[in-house]
Amino acid sequence: MTSYSYDYDADFPPSAREFKKAIAEVDAILFITPEYNRSIPGGLKNAIDWASRPYGQNSFTHKPSAVIGTSPGAIGTAVAQQHLRGLLSFCNSPQMNAPEAYIQFKEGLITEDGKVSNESTETFLKNYMEEFHQFIARVRTVLPPDA
Repeated sequence: MTSYSYDYDADFPPSAREFKKAIAEVDAILFITPEYNRSIPGGLKNAIDWASRPYGQNSFTHKPSAVIGTSPGAIGTAVAQQHLRGLLSFCNSPQMNAPEAYIQFKEGLITEDGKVSNESTETFLKNYMEEFHQFIARVRTVLPPDA
């Protein structure tokens, strides 16, 4: 996708319309982000800009979300997640605030076939996803998709 500009608000490109539609059709969004220069990647910010515009057509409104990430640093992606949470608040996306997940990535943590090799990390991530599932159900009870 090209960089978002309000010049497109009157006529979004097809890829941006498809992206907005895809978000509208899901029950929730799990953001998984790395941290670059203490923030989210530029491509993620651009995608959020496309999906949240034009004014009055924000695809994130009332869409339950959660944020998780990993980086080699000791604090995982804490600063990037905080930046992303600020964006999601502005986009009116209810966020799961607990548990938080800041995963320090170490070589071998995730195997080639996608298995988590550290038992306590695997248990934590399973619990995180269960909590997210429950959060989605609570939000959807209070804010049905058409609300």
